[in-house]
Amino acid sequence: MTTVAPKMKILLLGSTDLTLAVAEALLAMGLPPVGVVSVGRSFQISYQADAVRNVRFADMATWCAARGIAHFGYDGPDSLAVGATATGAECSIAAGWYHMLPARVRTLFPMGCFGLHPSLLPAYRGGAPLNWAMLNAEAETGVSLYGLGDGVDDGPLYGQRRFPLHDDDYIADVLGRAQAAAVDLLRECLPRIVAGDIVPVPQVGSPSYGLQRHPDDGRIDWSRPAASILRLIRAVSRPYPGAFGVVEGAVVRIWRARLAGEAASVWGACGQIARVPGFDAPLVVTGDGLLAIQEAEDQAGDCAMERLRQWSQRRFSSG
Repeated sequence: MTTVAPKMKILLLGSTDLTLAVAEALLAMGLPPVGVVSVGRSFQISYQADAVRNVRFADMATWCAARGIAHFGYDGPDSLAVGATATGAECSIAAGWYHMLPARVRTLFPMGCFGLHPSLLPAYRGGAPLNWAMLNAEAETGVSLYGLGDGVDDGPLYGQRRFPLHDDDYIADVLGRAQAAAVDLLRECLPRIVAGDIVPVPQVGSPSYGLQRHPDDGRIDWSRPAASILRLIRAVSRPYPGAFGVVEGAVVRIWRARLAGEAASVWGACGQIARVPGFDAPLVVTGDGLLAIQEAEDQAGDCAMERLRQWSQRRFSSG
């Protein structure tokens, strides 16, 4: 593990599992943050009226209190200025962060403002980059360390880490891989940033953008191909709200599934539930085959597998 003398006062921005991993890595590197700015389990964002629920919330206030590190709740850009001034921070690192840093705030950090973004920029700038990469069946993705500016994730790159995406991945697997890649990237790049011997390079290539996803985006369209539905289930599984359908007016949230090509041929309407002799899992007819449901819950969080088996011949509604 790389260890460097504490020559940079860092204000860490974020409140997710990634923020916590970065905070722990900074401690191990000898660069503990002088302060952390975070949001709560739900917070307001400029691009939507309703509060955003932070499903990957990490309690950074408690983490800071246990270590004697200053903590600041985010309440607009002025709270960032308060944190910078109170701690004498020389730079900021945004990790698990949802807000823009205006130029008047960035100028408060003489050594710069950096962001960790879980994609290979300029691909998948913006929201939900790991979810979109899985939904689009990408073979790989990664994490980028870049300089914050006025645009959306378009600043110059200090470094990137690549990692593969596998067909059997669930989003929790990918989040863990991204977290490890982000920590490795910081261990490589931060000592060089402190020493002043790394020059960021512009992003190269045609950018792509991901829009933020909402819980309702997890509704399954059973007329889609089975492989596409399975990608959705895997991409929005825990810790996210999950993919779901409605049977007999009851919401069924599907956490795990697999293709069921080895089952007998079943002819039915898309979304219809089938039981096949010798095959324990409930099967659902899709646009091009069967999907075997392996784990599902009802709206109360109780197991719905037996209910799905009893609902053979019934159908997930399309409305």
